[in-house]
Amino acid sequence: MTCAACAASVQRLLSEVPGVVSVEVSFGARQATLHLAGPPVEPARLAAALSGSGYSIPGAGSAGSGSLREAAAFAAAAELGERRAARRGLLVALAFGVPALASEWLGADPRIALGLNSAVVGWAGAPLLVAGARAAARRKPDMNTLIALGALAAIAIGVLGVFGPERFHAAAHHGHAAALILIFALLGRWLESGARLRAGDALQALIDLTPQFVRVLRRGAEVEVPAEQASIGSLAIVRPGERIPVDGTVFIGASELDEAVLTGESRPRAVEAGAAVRAGAMNGTGTLQISIERVGEETAVARIARAVQAARGSRAPVQLLVDRISAAFVPVVLAVAGSTLLAWWWIDGDIAGAASRAITVLVVACPCALGLATPTAIVAATGAAARMGVLVRDAEVLERLVRGDTLVVDKTGTLTTGRPRLSALHRTGAANARSFDDGDLLRLAAAVEMSSEQPLGRALVDAADARGIAYSRAADFRAEPGRGVHGRVAELAVWLGSPQAAAAVLAAKGRVDPELDRLVDQVSNRGASPVVMLCDEVACAVFELRDAARPEAAPALRELEAQGLSIHVCSGDHRGAVAAVAAELGLATWRAEMTPEQKGAHVSALRSQGRRVLMVGDGINDAPALAAADVGIAVGGGADVALETADAVLLHANLARLPRVLELARRMRTTIRANLAWAFGYNVIAVPLAAGALSAWSAWSPSPGLAAAAMAGSSLIVVLNSLRLARRAS
Repeated sequence: MTCAACAASVQRLLSEVPGVVSVEVSFGARQATLHLAGPPVEPARLAAALSGSGYSIPGAGSAGSGSLREAAAFAAAAELGERRAARRGLLVALAFGVPALASEWLGADPRIALGLNSAVVGWAGAPLLVAGARAAARRKPDMNTLIALGALAAIAIGVLGVFGPERFHAAAHHGHAAALILIFALLGRWLESGARLRAGDALQALIDLTPQFVRVLRRGAEVEVPAEQASIGSLAIVRPGERIPVDGTVFIGASELDEAVLTGESRPRAVEAGAAVRAGAMNGTGTLQISIERVGEETAVARIARAVQAARGSRAPVQLLVDRISAAFVPVVLAVAGSTLLAWWWIDGDIAGAASRAITVLVVACPCALGLATPTAIVAATGAAARMGVLVRDAEVLERLVRGDTLVVDKTGTLTTGRPRLSALHRTGAANARSFDDGDLLRLAAAVEMSSEQPLGRALVDAADARGIAYSRAADFRAEPGRGVHGRVAELAVWLGSPQAAAAVLAAKGRVDPELDRLVDQVSNRGASPVVMLCDEVACAVFELRDAARPEAAPALRELEAQGLSIHVCSGDHRGAVAAVAAELGLATWRAEMTPEQKGAHVSALRSQGRRVLMVGDGINDAPALAAADVGIAVGGGADVALETADAVLLHANLARLPRVLELARRMRTTIRANLAWAFGYNVIAVPLAAGALSAWSAWSPSPGLAAAAMAGSSLIVVLNSLRLARRAS
């Protein structure tokens, strides 16, 4: 593929293959995504569908790994090949075209200039001519067709001027227009391909983060193996100054990791034994032994890269309108060029002058500017968002972000640090009756909560670890999102959860516990979060946990409010804890003690009122609300189910990135509109000018050479305007 129109042609051809329901083709990624009905379609059949139109699938019929690294390398190689081919053609065109122009200026024999210009058309312009002919043959004329027709018509007029009847001799100079058309077309392609290469740098940078080899311990010796061959559970050795090659947990060692390229967080993170690490981070001064959990394509950075690749190939809704217009654009230009030729020949009786105007119409029109207006902005914006530490699933997510007017945000782990600490432990009379001391209660709580992903549960595990309490994993563990967790420790059934869920459990047994209510009220009145523990369905402890608000939360929320968003806090935590955090952050609208279903229902209710809701959360209990929102935004440190449900992911739990990505989405929308306004406006003005719209007032009309320069510049302006998104984001 050589342009955006090629991608549209490939998409149409593949969609006609039996068994293919729909196709999405990304010109930038040089990749087609097929949605099939039934069994997989053989690559050879897909290749056959394309071969008649001059396209091919590299490696069709052979088994490739299909890895992201290979796909990105292929796209980069294809883009680089385009750039090199354009550069070679440009140098050849200049080598013959410049002497041709010089010979005309010096008054040399016109046959010399014609021969040099013919070399430009037949040699440097051959790839463009072939591509244009193929597009015309498949009845989908494109940019290459217009360039080819313009160049061939100009050289044909030049041949008539030199060798034809005397009345055509005045047109001999038109031969140089063919050379100028191709020189400017190739120059534009060369510059444009370089700009597109820069637009894809974000994806390549993510892929390059993960080393392809891992140094592992085998029988006490260090062995370097390909990353895909490293065994889960084995130990990877990472020395100072090296990148982490795997996802895993530090087994031995301590260091600081620079994760800026992954999360956008500039401060290094201290790690020690037990800390989770991700591939792509740069190790500091310590040597680490890492227990391997994910390698190769399964690492977080590989999943991030796949998300960026999918997003950069996605299509914004406005692209559907552009596609319909682009499909009719070239036929309309051909009709205008033919009408221009006939009209001016009839008006002036000068076939050479009429042909010059028709050639100018063909060359000045630029459908590629229309085709590139949206995709280049999407590629630049998604790459810029990734460098900020924000992933979006597709371009439509960015468009929906712009339209958002209400932000629903979870408390724990989103507005707060997500690292609550145990500040007090309150035993009940039932615990005292069983002779449970604080250590016994913490041991039971940690045994159950060590299997939980909730921050409040991790706080109890951390408290047990800090006190040196030994515990083992509970049996029959089960989590009920928004309600609690339970398991069996020895012969004791242990349940932990929110006060309202505990009350429901007791009520189901026909019990009421005034002492429990009193302890919960005391904890919540102090602005802390109470966690209740039941032992054999009897309340035995209330844990008092405190979670500080994130330092960046308040300024980020003020900025979001300044951008016009109404902010609602929805939390499953107790009222007192939610009220304390909301007051600290200056938020008036909040809800507490909400189940996951209630969170989702609240988001749905806001949408039914006509609001466009953005939801930010990090836990399992946020998944229904994330799915119900117009845009669900998961915090990257949260549960996998939240990340899978969300439309966007903040790779680092830092709300300060949210106003930035909203601003980026607005700039992307503005850039797309500007690109489309330029592409439409340019063609609406340039084509009539080329057809002679000013002839009633001025003798001036654009030449084919000037038209070629304008055409090349039109596409380049669109690409460079899109690249401003990446530069401003960085």
